[in-house]
Amino acid sequence: MFFQLRFILVVFFISHISLPLMAEDEFSFDLTSYEKKAYEFGGYTELILDRQWLAQDSAAYQLSSFSTAQRTILDHQLATVELTGQYHKSHWQVFLNAHAIAEHDNVNSSEDIKIYEGLVAYKPEPGFTLELGKKSLKWGKGYAWNPVGFVERPKNPEDPDDSREGYNMVTMDFIKSYSGKLKTVAFTPVYLPVTSELNNDFGRLNYDNVAAKLYFLYNDIDIDFTFLSEGSRSYRYGIDFAHNITTNFEVHGEWAYLSDVTKRIIDQTGTVTAEQIAAAQWLLGLRYLTENDTTIIAEYYKNEAGYSAEEMTDFFTATDSAYEAANTILLNQLSLISQQTYLKRNPGKQYLYLRLSNKEPFDWLYLTPAITVITNLDDQSYSITPELIYTAIKNLELRLKASWLSQKKNTEFGEKRSEQKLEFRLRYYF
Repeated sequence: MFFQLRFILVVFFISHISLPLMAEDEFSFDLTSYEKKAYEFGGYTELILDRQWLAQDSAAYQLSSFSTAQRTILDHQLATVELTGQYHKSHWQVFLNAHAIAEHDNVNSSEDIKIYEGLVAYKPEPGFTLELGKKSLKWGKGYAWNPVGFVERPKNPEDPDDSREGYNMVTMDFIKSYSGKLKTVAFTPVYLPVTSELNNDFGRLNYDNVAAKLYFLYNDIDIDFTFLSEGSRSYRYGIDFAHNITTNFEVHGEWAYLSDVTKRIIDQTGTVTAEQIAAAQWLLGLRYLTENDTTIIAEYYKNEAGYSAEEMTDFFTATDSAYEAANTILLNQLSLISQQTYLKRNPGKQYLYLRLSNKEPFDWLYLTPAITVITNLDDQSYSITPELIYTAIKNLELRLKASWLSQKKNTEFGEKRSEQKLEFRLRYYF
């Protein structure tokens, strides 16, 4: 079936039951409706249809398809429902973000429901908040990457604004305001336990992890100092900043130091070795809004723990040799290791990110064209993603997006599973 029937019924029910609720609010003349409600409810439903043209000689394709039928085209469908809700009562607040998906392609079908965030907050006074539960922290000032995001899941640079699942934790916020050049100071300690049942994908089990962020707003410059204790992950610390030089020109940056990183290396024969290294990660970026409403976002990202072009080539050579020899044992091994190393998002050492978007050019109402380019500066491979976003209908967003990846052999983007992709996305907010 195109999608599982039960999930489509859920999507239909949620999206349509919200319409009469919204209509009731819109046409109500009860003065109490203008008071702040104790509860808030929202979210979106989304349908994504895409077609991928596969690169059969790529490492990612060979490792994902060596035991299945060969194909050149993959059609994929994804349905998503995300529900968010808040409830306020005196000094207490409850927040929930539930995320459900059903997807299908020519090979597989799956469904999944997760609580992205679910927490209870206590705020007895404006300068203090205590939160307990699952939360998605957003540390750092970068748009595509966040080196100082020590206690969060990484962004997808192709869709950095998408929701991300949080971790179960206890957090506090202490905020103090001043009248001089130093306008605000905020301190956010974090407690994040890791066991076999709780946050077990964060790192090593049976550790009580402590992190913290110290924030300053000084002379209109946002500055954060971040820290993560030794435990499930290695000890690490960092700093970030953001500053509006003018009202339409902002610069930002991040720097992080990781005391101990395990780097697994695969040579041309497929032999796997591991080395422990200390590494820094940093980025420098800008955001500029032109007079004709064009937004420019550019970032340079450096990861000392990433793979060099030569190391990537060794891995691709090992994969090609194993595939040509039909060595399924080695292919299985390479497939398992590569998902968290060579084939994860942006495994290299340095990248350039550039995004241009222009709101309603040539007086084309409700239309925003954009283009995103991500380049691996070591091997010169890249992805180019133009898109069109249309918002003429209230609460409805239509997006058409295409992706082209460079085809140079033995490079990051040249060894991706698909070489081209065309995607249509429909998202309705309620």
